[in-house]
Amino acid sequence: MKNQNSIVAHPIFGEGIIVATRWDEAEAQVKFRSGLCLWLPVRWLKKIAAPKTQLDKISSIRLLEAFRLGVVPHQDIEHFTFGRAYEISELEKAYKALKAGKGGVCLIEGAYGSGKTHLLEYARHLSLKKGLVTAYCELSTQETPLHRPKRVYRELVYNMRFLKDGYEYHFRDLLRLMSGLDVADHCFYTPVFKTLGHIDEGHLMSEVFWQWIEGESTKEYAIDPHAPFKVPGGQKIPALYDFSTAADYYSYILTGLSNFIYRSGMGGLVVIMDEVETVARIWEYAAYSRGLQFLEGLILSAFNDKTLKRIDGRLIHNRVRPTPYTYRDAHMLLVLAMTPTHGLRGMEQVMDLVKQRLYLRKFSKPELEIIYKHLIDVYRVAYPDFEIALSRRDNVFHAALKRGSGELREFIKFSVEAFDWLRLGLQTQKRVPAT
Repeated sequence: MKNQNSIVAHPIFGEGIIVATRWDEAEAQVKFRSGLCLWLPVRWLKKIAAPKTQLDKISSIRLLEAFRLGVVPHQDIEHFTFGRAYEISELEKAYKALKAGKGGVCLIEGAYGSGKTHLLEYARHLSLKKGLVTAYCELSTQETPLHRPKRVYRELVYNMRFLKDGYEYHFRDLLRLMSGLDVADHCFYTPVFKTLGHIDEGHLMSEVFWQWIEGESTKEYAIDPHAPFKVPGGQKIPALYDFSTAADYYSYILTGLSNFIYRSGMGGLVVIMDEVETVARIWEYAAYSRGLQFLEGLILSAFNDKTLKRIDGRLIHNRVRPTPYTYRDAHMLLVLAMTPTHGLRGMEQVMDLVKQRLYLRKFSKPELEIIYKHLIDVYRVAYPDFEIALSRRDNVFHAALKRGSGELREFIKFSVEAFDWLRLGLQTQKRVPAT
């Protein structure tokens, strides 16, 4: 049955996989994402082509090395993304809307091992491919908690990328590109752009400037009259505050950046955040509350909430330089990913603001069979002499299925390690001289 295990889409029931056919394949039994399993005429179904593995040997080896670590390399993400046609189409719609001037928020939810991080990496790749400026941050309770907004800003800036003429550029390139804009009313970027126009890029002073603007160091070092590389005009630029109540300030900076990106003809800013549920693992109430308010401010700013374009006392504001959460019209798309949390009222209220939610289910056995087949294809490109008997191939698949317990990362990792064991074992046997 040539159609069996094919991924298909139905106009009402959505995406599913063909598990059986009958009547000369005129009808197919389809297991849908929702759990429904129905017999339907094949003519009602649209086949979704799985990505073709067109990798050279070097790319295949790179892909397998990443699989052994339980990840997928960014540059090869398109070659190994399966069963997420619906989610990808929703992301494409969101990117199209952003380029048309409308931001928003997309929430991806799923249990551990359901492929959230993989899908986020694909979202990042797709965003860059669409010509959008893209920033990424993996939140954590220690390094990048939401109640420490400067750390989140620093991570986003560090991972900010955009493509131009086939080349990848960074945050510094972005600011240089936008420094010619007429920006007279942003408390941070207006003096930054003016200072940038007088910076000698060949002088070490420029590195002091960039380290400060990127959140790696402090303003004091850049403006200290006794410092060896003082930044002229730096005293006019506000400091990047390191306290937890500065949620308004960093939201204002990010939305301002999104506005300038749009005005520069680059569509807008895509901000991708993984592990959002870590905000609920902060046991100190003040820190938990401030983290939630930063998240709420970013979400409402992405929606261009009018109340956040002025200073409003409902959300937290810093006491040094209070700012609105949103600068003018924001052109920002938030892509958030989290493992669902339950029973935390404040957290649930904030996440209920997001209407576009994608729930990732774990892959079914037929879908894992398709992934397994493509995994073998990749392995054979990397190691052309690799052979695996059909019976052993089935044994490895069922062992990986059991070991992974439905978690894609563990399933792939186990399969690659099993292939390595078989390949290296056969090579050892060939080297042993006959007696």
